[in-house]
Amino acid sequence: MDYPFKQLFMRKIISAAIATFFFSIIYAWLKPDLFGVGSIYSIGDHSREAFRMINVYMLYAAPAIYIYGISTSLISELIARAVTHRQWLRLTVSTIFHCAFGLILLYISLLASFLFLLCDTMLAINMKKPLNLKLTIASPLFPLCLWFMSVAYINITG
Repeated sequence: MDYPFKQLFMRKIISAAIATFFFSIIYAWLKPDLFGVGSIYSIGDHSREAFRMINVYMLYAAPAIYIYGISTSLISELIARAVTHRQWLRLTVSTIFHCAFGLILLYISLLASFLFLLCDTMLAINMKKPLNLKLTIASPLFPLCLWFMSVAYINITG
């Protein structure tokens, strides 16, 4: 599936929004206690702390995923396109580059790069018609709404 660069770039922006959303939720669930000082014994406490940490993780992850993730994903895909024309080989090369670029912060960034690659691949496979600019501009609202919900939850619960 060869797309013009504009379509490719819009797909990467949408993938970054989806990856930021899921990364914030997953990483907050995996590490709800940022400094490891508290003790979380019940699933309710774990969920509460995880939802409180979503905005903190998103605050740092969103710029990294949008700037570093989009640029390295574009580089990965352009290199994969230059290397081969076979779709499965292109995906393999792109996956290798995503993993290599994702090792910058070890498991944290590797999780983000895996989610980015997964979202991008799913969009590329399921995209039936060209992306439009309205959808691309609206896509950052997806993680932004999660951030506002997390901040509102902190303000409501104290």
